[in-house]
Amino acid sequence: MKENVNFNVWPKGKLNTAYAKYFIGNSYLAPLDADNGGPVNVTFEPRCRNNWHIHHKSVQVLVCVAGHGWYVEEGKEPVALHPGVVVAIPAEAKHWHGAAKDSWMQHLTYMTKVEEGASNEWLEPVTDAEYDKLPASSALLSVSDAEYIERFEAFAYNEVVEQVKKQLDDRTRYICYIATLLGCQGIDKYRELLPAALDKGVTPVEVKEIVYQATAYLGMGRIHPFLTATNEILSARGITLPLASQQTTTMETRREAGTQAQVSCFGDGMLDFWKSGPEDSRHINRWLADNCFGDYYTRTGLNLKMRELITFCFLAAQGGCEPQLKGHIAGNYHVGNDKDMLIAVISSNLPFIGYPRTLNALNCIRSLEAAK
Repeated sequence: MKENVNFNVWPKGKLNTAYAKYFIGNSYLAPLDADNGGPVNVTFEPRCRNNWHIHHKSVQVLVCVAGHGWYVEEGKEPVALHPGVVVAIPAEAKHWHGAAKDSWMQHLTYMTKVEEGASNEWLEPVTDAEYDKLPASSALLSVSDAEYIERFEAFAYNEVVEQVKKQLDDRTRYICYIATLLGCQGIDKYRELLPAALDKGVTPVEVKEIVYQATAYLGMGRIHPFLTATNEILSARGITLPLASQQTTTMETRREAGTQAQVSCFGDGMLDFWKSGPEDSRHINRWLADNCFGDYYTRTGLNLKMRELITFCFLAAQGGCEPQLKGHIAGNYHVGNDKDMLIAVISSNLPFIGYPRTLNALNCIRSLEAAK
């Protein structure tokens, strides 16, 4: 599976402007031991690849150190690059190499068996038609685990979708997928499905708002890799960052605005909640008002109905927080997401979180229904 590239392990380097005309997309160069002619670490953003080229009278060695990509030699089967794969490119072989559609890729490269008169010949670009024949890195499981993937996808993307289609349009379904993958820490699947979500009409602003709001329920320690992955995927699609601000509060107004958001979601009983509770922990109730709701729920980009729905996904997916899940089921009811909608959401998300957490969420819904 593909992985987030940690540039603290292998440096990203500087934008490869000198050879940019021979690349589609952005690449970066980080020479290692440059003064002594050491190898170069080359970083490719998703979809970046170099032109077809030939090394005359020398052998190029590639050592993939991070991410996933491809080495393609004319007339031969493509070679999938992932950490640990080493390719020795024969002299005079026409070839190209680059990142997968859905992953950054880093490889070390150096030349060996260099003869007198060695040179590099750059040729034509690799067209989108040629490149798009290669599967995304996530699709490699379709080869190594074909029966398993075929059955999983038939269940998740056919049987389940058919069951929930009356309640969930594609855009809402993918919003719930994204929130659920944050909740269950499914970073690889998140990288795979985020481009599909964008294709289904989920906007970059909505994606960012989902990730931002998740911080209140999952914490920055778990959110940071998803925010990094989001930025990589948006940038690779040509989306300029940062996006337009969705903030509507100041540090001075956030508590009051957050309380109003709590009231909108849970009723008038929340008006004074921020100053309630035992004295030694009362500050946490204040933080729920000013930080959780004041910093996130007051932002534009998602309405309160959708914000409560993604919170339901965060909590159901991470498990172990059923009391809070029950509270937000009630909040969903208050903003207009009814029982049938929530059951459709947990049914849609089941392939990504499994049966125990799905059934726990269903039991929380049933217990609130019984208490009415």
